[in-house]
Amino acid sequence: MRSSMDSYALRSVLELPSPFRSMFSFRYFNSLQSECFCGCYLSNINMIISAPTGSGKTVLFELCILRLFSKFLTQEGKCNHEKGVLKTIYIAPSKALVQEKLRNWNMKLPTWGITCLELTGDNESYNTKNIHEADIILTTPEKFDAVTRHGVRDGGLSFFSDISLVLIDEVHLLNDPRGAALEAVVSRVKMLSRSKEMTSSPLANVRFVAVSATIPNIEDLGKLIMKIKTFPLNICT
Repeated sequence: MRSSMDSYALRSVLELPSPFRSMFSFRYFNSLQSECFCGCYLSNINMIISAPTGSGKTVLFELCILRLFSKFLTQEGKCNHEKGVLKTIYIAPSKALVQEKLRNWNMKLPTWGITCLELTGDNESYNTKNIHEADIILTTPEKFDAVTRHGVRDGGLSFFSDISLVLIDEVHLLNDPRGAALEAVVSRVKMLSRSKEMTSSPLANVRFVAVSATIPNIEDLGKLIMKIKTFPLNICT
C-alpha cells in the first residue's frame, strides 16, 4: 500500500489516552507519523515502513508498543500489567543501536512499569527470570538467533508464547551478509506461532513492524514474506 503523506492532516498527541501522552515531547505527530498513526496505534496490521533517516520512525515503534499496553489501561487511566505477558522483541543490526534505544526507552517507559532487557554480546547478565519478566527485549539478529536456536534444542523457549510484537529496525540488512540471521529469527517466530501448542497464546497473533531508511532489496524481502507465508505488507513511503 503506497500513499502520499501530503493528503494526511497532522494527528494530535491528544488522540492518545491521557496516560500515554507524556511519552512524546511534542503536540503533533509529523507527516509520516500521522499517515501511519491508524496503522500503528489503531490496528494490529503488519507493516513495512520505508522513510528517510530522521523522519521519526522510532515514534512509529513507540505507537505500536503503546497499542500493546493499552490493553492494560484501566477506566481510571492507570496501566496495570503483569510483567512479560505481552512481550515485544526489538531487533536492530548493531549493539550500538540496541543500546541507544535501550537508553531512550528506559527514560520513557518505566512510568508504566514497562521493563526493558538488553540481549546482546555486551550483556551476559540476564537469566531465565529476567527474560520471562521483561516486557521489551532489545537484541541483535545474531544474538537472538543464537539464544533461540539453543532454546529450541533444549525446550527452553517458554517465553516465546508471550511474544506479541516484533519490531525490526533497518530491515534492509536482509541484503547484507548478516541477513541470514534475521531471516532465521523471523522464520522461527512464525514457525512457532503456527504450532498447536501456541494456539491460545499471544504468539499465535504476533505482529511484525519493520522500518528502514531505504529498502533497495524489496525482492529479498518479498522472498522472506513468501517463505513465512503470513506477513501482510503495508508500505508507507
